[in-house]
Amino acid sequence: MEPGDIIMAETNFGCGSSREIAPISIMGSGISCVIAKSFARIFFRNAINIGLPLLDCSEVVDGTKTGDILEIDLEAGLIKNATTGLTYKAAPYPDFISELINAGGLIEYTKRKIEERK
Repeated sequence: MEPGDIIMAETNFGCGSSREIAPISIMGSGISCVIAKSFARIFFRNAINIGLPLLDCSEVVDGTKTGDILEIDLEAGLIKNATTGLTYKAAPYPDFISELINAGGLIEYTKRKIEERK
């Protein structure tokens, strides 16, 4: 793996782990985003809480091959396969989730909110 790599996965990715160490390990290995057909709900929440971006998009999983270069716009939910020229649309995050990810996770988000109140 190289820093910035993306994991492409099938359905219910992250099932079986209710601990935050699973997404922490993925993020710690340099993965920049996980794109899957679906995610286990607790894994999804844990990943968002640590600031690991996840995108739910079956079409890109089916239409991407190992080695393809992807460009991701999290705000818009757009995934462009620079290798094939195809663009896919994932559901964009609600504003609150975007804020959590952009802050680097729930802890950093909370620290910023506390500082803003001072």
